[in-house]
Amino acid sequence: MLDATMKKIDLSLREFVDASGKRIGIKKASPVLHSGILEFVTRPGKRIRPVLFTISYRGYSKERSLPGKDLIRCSLAFELLHDFLLVHDDVIDNSSLRRGKPTLHEVFNGKMKVAPGSAIGSDLAIVAGDIIAAMAFEALLSFKAPADRKEKAMLEFTRAMSVTGVGEFIDIVNNLTRIEKVKENDVLLTYMYKTARYTFEAPLVVGAILAGAEDAEIKKLSRLGKALGQAFQLQDDMLDIFSSAKKTGKPVLSDIAESKKTLMAWKTYQTLKGRDKKRAAAILAKDAKTVSDMEDFRDLITSSGAASYCRGLADSLLATSGELIPRLKMSRTSRKHLTDFVEMSFAKMGSLSGGI
Repeated sequence: MLDATMKKIDLSLREFVDASGKRIGIKKASPVLHSGILEFVTRPGKRIRPVLFTISYRGYSKERSLPGKDLIRCSLAFELLHDFLLVHDDVIDNSSLRRGKPTLHEVFNGKMKVAPGSAIGSDLAIVAGDIIAAMAFEALLSFKAPADRKEKAMLEFTRAMSVTGVGEFIDIVNNLTRIEKVKENDVLLTYMYKTARYTFEAPLVVGAILAGAEDAEIKKLSRLGKALGQAFQLQDDMLDIFSSAKKTGKPVLSDIAESKKTLMAWKTYQTLKGRDKKRAAAILAKDAKTVSDMEDFRDLITSSGAASYCRGLADSLLATSGELIPRLKMSRTSRKHLTDFVEMSFAKMGSLSGGI
């Protein structure tokens, strides 16, 4: 069922974006813009957000005949929201790779025949990202549902989008803050705002709202989404440090290069002493880091036990999620699908010692 849903999402995503581009007039006005957006959003991905949305809706819907194509189209709102955020995030981080291919701003640099890293590509990508965001709202509004549910769902979606922006802002500010002044709660708040809210919590909550779920269930889903989202971000942090560009589809060690105040960076600094502690702070304070600097910091992460600490926290959050899912009043089949999909999603990122 999950594989079939993901295939339907991929097919619908291509059809929807192509059709939306024609309706808006993008394809006629600028084939470069249309092809750039279409190619970027249809790159292979985990489709976590739209799948969670469909599982939640199906789990709580009391309709005898569940919407098929309409539900899949509505789920695209979360994938398009994700793509919009990725495009802007790549510009902010000046990243060169996304999902194993050039980031959208570098795609546009190539199309415009300007040098890699040119501001032209970044400017164009920001505009393209805004268009993708508009498409996300179009997808969500296309769903047929009672007006009160639809309004509540739209508010939840909009708030998730806003909170993610706040998380991005805090993350950038934290990156400018010296590691000595960063607190653990600051990092975890960023994880909650920047990742958990729109990746896990909002898809589960919006799906349930449109299906008419009770408020008590919405609260459970919110707690579940927050736990899963933080575990997901911790796992993503570990992949950046210990995986490869081939596996992640984006540059590795970029968090160190950008002096990101991840939980691993914070724990590394807090745990180290003497010369190692000074070395860690010095590396993070450098504007331009060498490969040797980044590899040294990775070694410090390992020797300090910070990686083990973060892995343990991720395992604990997953264990909490595993306890919450059986308490949901969604259909038994949907609970099974939810468990299976979460396990599959984390397994694709790389195994943790625990499970769900």
